[in-house]
This record gives sequence, C-alpha cells and structure tokens, in this order.
Amino acid sequence: MQLGPSLTLQNPVCLAAAPWQLPDGLGYEHLGAIFTKTVIMEPRPGSRGEGIIKVADASLLNTTDRRTDGAEQLVQEHLPQLRRHHVPVLVSITAPGIPGFRKIARYLAREAAGQIAGVEVYISSASTEKGFELTPRFVREAVEAVRNELGPDLALIVKLPPWPDHVRALGLAAQQGGATALAASNTLKALHLPEAGDPILGGLSGEALRPIALRCVYELAHDEQIKLPVIGTGGIFTAQHVRDYLRCGAAAVQVATGEWLEPGLSGRLATEWSETASEPETADNSAATWNS
Repeated sequence: MQLGPSLTLQNPVCLAAAPWQLPDGLGYEHLGAIFTKTVIMEPRPGSRGEGIIKVADASLLNTTDRRTDGAEQLVQEHLPQLRRHHVPVLVSITAPGIPGFRKIARYLAREAAGQIAGVEVYISSASTEKGFELTPRFVREAVEAVRNELGPDLALIVKLPPWPDHVRALGLAAQQGGATALAASNTLKALHLPEAGDPILGGLSGEALRPIALRCVYELAHDEQIKLPVIGTGGIFTAQHVRDYLRCGAAAVQVATGEWLEPGLSGRLATEWSETASEPETADNSAATWNS
C-alpha cells in the first residue's frame, strides 16, 4: 500500500504515538511504519508527565496538560532508537497556527530528511478561545506550508479530528494542500471527573472512540473527490478490529491505545498479518478475511 511517492508499507498494521524505547523481540520489524508521539517545535513542560489516564477498561484520556517533547529532542535522542527496528518512521507534528507548522517542518526537512519517511500533520481543534478556527481553509494552508518545506518526495499524512459530519471537507482540503494520505481519527475532546479535585480535560482514545473513527474512515473512503488512501486509527486491539477498518475502506491502521495498554500488541498484530498473508490461498484460508 502506497502512502507517498517513496513510501510503500510492507504491512497495513502501523504503530502510532510510539513509545520512545521499543524493546526487541516483539515483532516491531513487521510493522508497516512507526509514527512518533506528536511533537511541537519547542518542548512544553506538563504537570502530568505522560498525561494518560485510564478512564475505562480499554479507553484512555490523553490530558491537555501533559508534557510534550520538542522537535530537537526527537531528532537527537528518540529518532535513532525508533529507526533501529528498520521500518519507516514518520514524525507526528502539531502547531498552534500556520507559521508554527512551517517552522517545525522546515526544521525536520533540514535536520532529519534522510532519517524519516515522512510527516504526520496532527490537526486538532482549538482548546481555548484564543486558538485558531479549524476550517477547511486552515487545513489546506497548514498542509501546504508543511509540503512546501518538506519538498515533493516525503510522505505527508494528515490526521483529522473525529468529526463525521465535517471530515470529508477537511480531508478534501488536506488533499488540495498536498497530503499523500489521510488518517482518521485523532482523539475526541472529553472530560474526566476524578473522585476528588477539578475536572481533567483531554482527548479520548481507545474502545470508546472506535465507532466514531470507523464512521470517519467510511466517509473519507467513500467520497468520490478524495483520492488518497486512508489510515484508520482508534480502538484497535484485535485482528477483527483491523479487518473492520479495512472493510470500511482503510488501506492501513494505526495502533496506539492498544499498545499503551498491552506493550507489543502492534508487533503481534503485524506479525499475524505477515504470517497470514504469506499462506497459500485456500477455501478455508482466513487471509482473505483481512481484506474483506
């Protein structure tokens, strides 16, 4: 499956929000790609460190006040660790506006162009009244800014918010801006009420997000104007979940929450895919069900 001019995935199962240290022996070499945690240009200290709260058996809240690493730390410290698994690495980036996207893309093009297969532009809605207005025009201009800095060869995946009513317009804008693939979806704005203390704001991921993300994938994959491959992400824990996304039109999937809850899950699912896909096709062969 082709996600960019020079990026062909060996496997539809990818790892998203990858831990900076991935141990050997868990099948990560079978992944289609590794997508990093989302980074910004300058590191941002956070009051919650990793900033992930388990709010249900298979759902997480990614808090808004978590620590976020900067692009320089990613390139100097984390990227070599992820590259040693010998699969394509894509850097997930976000910024508060067009100049911010342009700045971080320019840095990555200068300092990491030979080390990464592409960039994932994480498009999120404004968290405060001072934030930008998320419109198709903003998406198009943000993607254009990143594309202009990266040049024509690197893959550019745009991760869109979980808004089924609007995801087609945002996806089309990303395509117009120069994206090579779309990902649906990122986290859903949510709130957690602890037993004591103030409400905790953040983004919901995992099991609770999957039905919404599936609908977003379906909307993008069935839009006649959108010609880009779609990556499904949200609540993937089993091979059946992978099949569900592929049935809705996804070309690949990303595992994130599942990996956080069960380290090595993405490698196991990728290994299962590799083994199943290599089996001879027979009437009983379940390999066909992966692409059904």
